[in-house]
Amino acid sequence: MPQRRILLVNYEFPPLGGGAGTATKFHAWHLSKFGHDVEVVTAAHKGLARVSRRGSLVIRRIPALRRERGRSNPLEMMSYVASAVPYLMFRPGPKPDVMVSYHSIPSGLAAFPLSYLWGVPHVVLFRGGDVPGWLPGELDKMHRRTLRLNQLIVHHATSAHAVSQGLRDLAQPSFPGTNIGVLRNGVDTNHYHPPREGREDRKGPVRLLFAGRMTTQKGVDTLLGALGSDPLRSMNWVLDLAGGGPMLEHFLAMAQELGIRDRVKDRGWMERADLRCLYQEADIFVFPSRFEGMPNVVLEAISCGLPIIGTRITGIEEILREGENGFMIDVDDVGVCADRIAKLVNDKDLRLEMGRTARMDAVRFWSWKPRARELEQILESAIAGNPRQG
Repeated sequence: MPQRRILLVNYEFPPLGGGAGTATKFHAWHLSKFGHDVEVVTAAHKGLARVSRRGSLVIRRIPALRRERGRSNPLEMMSYVASAVPYLMFRPGPKPDVMVSYHSIPSGLAAFPLSYLWGVPHVVLFRGGDVPGWLPGELDKMHRRTLRLNQLIVHHATSAHAVSQGLRDLAQPSFPGTNIGVLRNGVDTNHYHPPREGREDRKGPVRLLFAGRMTTQKGVDTLLGALGSDPLRSMNWVLDLAGGGPMLEHFLAMAQELGIRDRVKDRGWMERADLRCLYQEADIFVFPSRFEGMPNVVLEAISCGLPIIGTRITGIEEILREGENGFMIDVDDVGVCADRIAKLVNDKDLRLEMGRTARMDAVRFWSWKPRARELEQILESAIAGNPRQG
């Protein structure tokens, strides 16, 4: 692929946000290493430089009303769109050869005017919350209100891709006439690696880890219910809860009611480097989520050599191999969750073998560089197929 000017649009970028920001970071870095000029337009935040450069990669942070690093509400997202539209339309220098939006809404809404009026090829990457039907009950009203606008953005995009096959299948009926592709997540296998000294000689309780926002979506109540049941409650384990969120106090109270509060450690929201230490200190990663696109935390956990207990849902099903790198359970199945945790708590050899397999899977199948190559091919196809390009 010849050298291109590539513009990435995302309202969050590390240290802001979650999985989509992480994907933007590694896509941007690898695309710049491939020889392209890459610009990321994201939200400003207190203490972060408005412009930063690393070789041919430029990160620009434009004004937005974002208050917290870990999450953003709809008003804050729309404040980013209000800043991004004029910036993208009147940015200095030559227009980009191609642009990418992480989320059709809000990021695609910011990119749409430039794409439509100037004929810049536009690739939309669905991440989860922008797909109608994702998180039913919580996001139904928003999805109904934004459906026509979402369809307009995607209809005029050069191509659209979901982060997993399951998310693609969920999105497809809402966007008739658009053949949605798949561009999966990756993981930084150099940063996320098993502990140097290994887990073979560890003493003390088996360390369980959950990482994610404390919301109904993530199924922490399933995990706590399993840990509070017999015979698991009497086994030797501790649980780290990392991520913080609106339901944290509710879950801690639930642990108290179950009689396990003294073994549940609240780690709060954590920077990525600190979270890596938790992965390395852990023995088992449990992620009983109810809905996902493709969770970065599961990829990070397997890259750190942890066996996984996860639900049979979009994204996780594409990472886990039953009985090889972990176990899959049905959503809300407290009994099976307890059984699988107990199996790994009681069998050190099994969890070590599953952990080794998980690490090999991460290195073989989930590193970011090949994912960035896939994106590069998608962008070249978008440029080649755009009649207004050039």
